[in-house]
Amino acid sequence: MANLSAWEAVLEDLELRVDAAARSITGVTDSGRAGSVSGVAVSAGSTNDMWVVPRGLGAIPAQLAERVRDLLQNQQKLIGELETARNLTAKHLAAVRAVPPKRDARASVYLDVDG
Repeated sequence: MANLSAWEAVLEDLELRVDAAARSITGVTDSGRAGSVSGVAVSAGSTNDMWVVPRGLGAIPAQLAERVRDLLQNQQKLIGELETARNLTAKHLAAVRAVPPKRDARASVYLDVDG
């Protein structure tokens, strides 16, 4: 049963990471308001560090199959939400870049061709 408890710990870690990532984009809407809480610890262990592939666990126990399917579905949903947020951010960045830079108020705006 050590394999089962090790896999449960790995799945819990992955679920916490997915939840933290989902909360980091919560509030990003088409109106552009962001309610990011990225960097918030969700447990005693940090989910901000790089995930390392566990070694030596063997095959996933059959009794965890449904949990693994749910995790995969949540990861795929989050990927779609992240892509949507990225596209919205790109649109906002393009709009910001389209604003002309501030000009020197002392500079002429018109060319006097008669005088």
